[in-house]
Amino acid sequence: MLNCIQAGAQAPKLNWALKYGGSSVDIPFSIKFTADGGTIVAGYTDSKDGQVNPQPNREYWDLWVLKLDACGNVQWERSLGGTGYESARDIVPTADGGYLVLGETNSTDGGVAAGYGGTKDIWLIKLSATGNVLWQKRYGGNGLDIGNKIKLMADGNYLIAATTSSNDGDISGNHSSNSYTDGLLMKVSPAGALLWSKCFGGSKNDELLDMEIVNGKIYAIGYANSVDGDIPPSQKNYDVWVLALDAGGNKMYSKIYGGSQNDVAYAVSLGVDGSLCLAGYTTSTDGDVSGPKGSQDYWVLNITQSGTLNWQKVLGGTDADYANTILTETDGSYLVGGISYSDDGDITDAKGEGDYWLVKLSATGNVIWKQNWGGNGNDNLRCLLHKQVPDEYYLAGDSDSYGDFTNGFGDADLGIIKLNIPLEQTKDTTVCNISTYVPFKDTLQDVCGNDSVLVTYTPVQLSGPLEGLKKRDTVFIGQSLTLPSSGNGTIHWVADPTLSCTACANPVATPRITTIYTATNTLPHGCVVEDKFTLVVLHDAVVFTPTAFTPNGDGKNDYFGPLGKVPDGFSIQIFNKYGETVFKSSSMPFRWDGRYKGIIQPTGGFVYIMQYQDMQKKVHQQKGSFMLIR
Repeated sequence: MLNCIQAGAQAPKLNWALKYGGSSVDIPFSIKFTADGGTIVAGYTDSKDGQVNPQPNREYWDLWVLKLDACGNVQWERSLGGTGYESARDIVPTADGGYLVLGETNSTDGGVAAGYGGTKDIWLIKLSATGNVLWQKRYGGNGLDIGNKIKLMADGNYLIAATTSSNDGDISGNHSSNSYTDGLLMKVSPAGALLWSKCFGGSKNDELLDMEIVNGKIYAIGYANSVDGDIPPSQKNYDVWVLALDAGGNKMYSKIYGGSQNDVAYAVSLGVDGSLCLAGYTTSTDGDVSGPKGSQDYWVLNITQSGTLNWQKVLGGTDADYANTILTETDGSYLVGGISYSDDGDITDAKGEGDYWLVKLSATGNVIWKQNWGGNGNDNLRCLLHKQVPDEYYLAGDSDSYGDFTNGFGDADLGIIKLNIPLEQTKDTTVCNISTYVPFKDTLQDVCGNDSVLVTYTPVQLSGPLEGLKKRDTVFIGQSLTLPSSGNGTIHWVADPTLSCTACANPVATPRITTIYTATNTLPHGCVVEDKFTLVVLHDAVVFTPTAFTPNGDGKNDYFGPLGKVPDGFSIQIFNKYGETVFKSSSMPFRWDGRYKGIIQPTGGFVYIMQYQDMQKKVHQQKGSFMLIR
């Protein structure tokens, strides 16, 4: 017997922490699972060496995509861009095994599609499963345009959340001027054709950084600095902004949350209960914010789909802490991750200047566990994944530390930490004597060599080889029978010329005379339990018919019918005193229970007619009477 337990109230354990990149700066913004059990990471690189392909036209950042297997080994990498700035902000696997990469570019060379006057534009790239560019699209106008998130919609198209200061080209309806930004939502086809684009915001800086799509409705989140346009006039400085739209991109509501200082949401996740949980930071101490810890704290707020605030949670210490990412667990809890520069307050295990900080909250915002990872430098967690079975976590960010990371390439490397909570199993182990058993545990490893399963062995007494089974049966001469066994060790049968095998659990016996067979159940370290099985050999039909039965449910004599064994042709009919047939059977084990048409029959006499064949195929008929006694 094997029982499995998935632990959930403890912080996961470190499997590996690896850095990727070159001698310059390498930053991730998105990590996703792939169909082969690995991960794919997208961000940017400024390196020209190490693990990064040295693009000859790289003067600034290039978009960088990194494909890893489940153990963190690089399978392939691609850096794309020209002499300007490129970055990937999100990546999603596609149904054909490839990927859509969303980001930004302001290059007009290096194979980058032409844009709008060399300004920064939204860049969408389709990659094959091996990282080859299949096509690219560029969207925007003559201002600043950045793609932040991309999600697959129910109709097979894609929704992009972006930031824009343009009001030409692909962009219209911008609420701002003087290079201020609006939040932008764009719907594109699987081939990248622009289906619609809509601006939302006011006259100052407003951005949409993440989104959830729920039953066709769009919930986009970010921050607002405006007090006009789509932004409620009660906005105080920088507030968390939630924009709800229908499937066509029409506004249902626009709401803000926060206090008198800066409040920003970077990520949102749909709760198990249908609520929306947002994560970012706050520097406020009033308004919707309560329980501040320091200069800048994690801020997690949970709202209904209609925008009502359910609860909020401030987490951190006296220094700066901000959350970049959040995801929902199947048990309704939330994982919130980001960077912590504090070493006090809610942070109890600081590693260095800045750490990856992961907090698990209950569905109502209570802390379940929290943990820091990193080293003595700066480690900035930007995105995370969680696989429920096996219970594995992937934390992606940038790091210039060692500590948990044991390798490095340059100034700030792309750093991925894989964590897991080993599955706990209880497994039966057969022993000779439970009283002398010494308890022990074992740790099983996965294909990467990490602890995967913690096994606790429970002792079970070695059983007899025929335990729980009948130990006697009959055959007619010339017939065979497969012998039974049920032992929890290794079954052997004592050698006999009428057995088909002995070092097997279920040999076929073909005796000519009644034979007693001996079976043993053994364990490798020597203990043995023995049982005997008697196989009676009949030379002809054996029939005994009782003269009465008492069907009272006591387990004794509850059924009427002949006992014994016949070769073939068995049938029996039972009649009551009125000549009605109350029972028929063509099998000796199927006997009468004393009911007729479901009705219990009273005490009285009954008559039967039975026939069967003997070994010579001769038909025998037998008539008689019996009593049913209540």
